[in-house]
Amino acid sequence: MNRPGRPSEDEEGAAIVQAFLAVLFVFKIATVVFIFWQLRTWQTGIFLGATSWYFIPLMAAFFGAPVVFAWRLRKARAKRRALLRSEWMVDLEHKPTDGAQTRR
Repeated sequence: MNRPGRPSEDEEGAAIVQAFLAVLFVFKIATVVFIFWQLRTWQTGIFLGATSWYFIPLMAAFFGAPVVFAWRLRKARAKRRALLRSEWMVDLEHKPTDGAQTRR
């Protein structure tokens, strides 16, 4: 049973997975920086690049997906607002708070 105000089990699971992957990514980056800081040679750079290249597209997708989702959501909401405004000729900025028009 889902209580109001609490996230569902799927949302909690997704948040846990995202947190776990973020910790892995931060640990990987910290390890690479530490190794390169200790051994500043071009061989170290080549070795670290060869063993860590696959993290770049994975992390770009991991961090880029929520950004793209939010961008598309804002775009869809703006389009919906424009369609409502053009079809019904309403101003969506001034909504009555209780749903009824007040008379003076």
